[in-house]
Amino acid sequence: MASPFSRTLRSLEADGHRRSLLALVPALLFLGAWAAWFLSAKIVLYETTETAWLAAEREAHPIAAPVGGRVSAVRAAISQRVKAGEVLVELEGEEQSTRLEEERARQAALVGQIQALRQQIASGGQGLGEQRRASGAAAAEVRARSAEADAASRLADQEAARQERLLAEGLVSPSVAERARSEAEQRRAAAESWRRQLDRLTWSERTGESDRQGEIDELRRDLALLEGQAAAATATVRRLERDLALRTIRSPVTGRVGQLAPVRVGSVLAAGAQLGMVVPEGELKVIADFPPASAIGRIRPGQSARVLLKGFPSIQYGHLPATVARVASEPRNGRIRVELDARPASGSRLPLQHGLPSAVEVEVERVTPAVLVLRTVGKVFT
Repeated sequence: MASPFSRTLRSLEADGHRRSLLALVPALLFLGAWAAWFLSAKIVLYETTETAWLAAEREAHPIAAPVGGRVSAVRAAISQRVKAGEVLVELEGEEQSTRLEEERARQAALVGQIQALRQQIASGGQGLGEQRRASGAAAAEVRARSAEADAASRLADQEAARQERLLAEGLVSPSVAERARSEAEQRRAAAESWRRQLDRLTWSERTGESDRQGEIDELRRDLALLEGQAAAATATVRRLERDLALRTIRSPVTGRVGQLAPVRVGSVLAAGAQLGMVVPEGELKVIADFPPASAIGRIRPGQSARVLLKGFPSIQYGHLPATVARVASEPRNGRIRVELDARPASGSRLPLQHGLPSAVEVEVERVTPAVLVLRTVGKVFT
């Protein structure tokens, strides 16, 4: 009976070794798979920040009051879409409007007076030219008559001298010689009369031209004075128009009203008071602030990121894909500014608007679990 028992015992031992080997195989397979994962799997590392927000690609433009005054009308509201140049707020300007009307009326009156003076000057110049032409014609006629009288006087003198010689030779009677002398004297008197008439005409012409020219010069002085007053009135009108334009606050760009101060009709604004912001239309970008230790040397342009809008759960709304566009090289207020280009997916339910707060996760690297363990061990020993 001893022999069969020993064989049974050896059989049981052999079966136990086989079961142990079979149980060891899954453990070895699991250990091998874990080692493969530990050495080759990639784990994504993120740098995160809770300080981020959506912003328009172009900078928002402020709405400011160029001058102080009392509000007479408010035509803007938050989130309202406005066009460039659209009126947002109006300030009272009755005094400027009244002064502007007065200056415009004064300017129109001066323009009328200037036109009338210019017409008088033109008429005076035309009359002076006609007077010169008429005086020239009369002087030419008198000059011709004077030359004719001079010629006749010389001829009469020659005839009188000839008659005197004939009388001395006894060839003519004394009465003939006396008649020749009398004729010569008459001719000389006539020639002298024409010369004096020519002098009087020349003096009269010069006096008339001088008087007419003096009148024209006086008109020109009045015209220069009126033109100076008209220029001053024009400058005043432009200044008042500019003052009125400054009292009409318009949208600087096309976009939406992102911020608006609690301004009501009757409120008094100081010059330079900030009333709100107009966000231009266009693509959105993401602005994020990271600690310097997380950003410098780790966050670089081109890295992928995801944006989680606060108040909109990612499980329900998903996230907004983005790409790092620019990274500041120096910290400001202890933070590094990072700008990301948003890439919203088609059909996304996220309400993308300027100013929405968000959190940002930037993928900085992919490492194996082994590298993570070695880094942890290194930090512990360090």
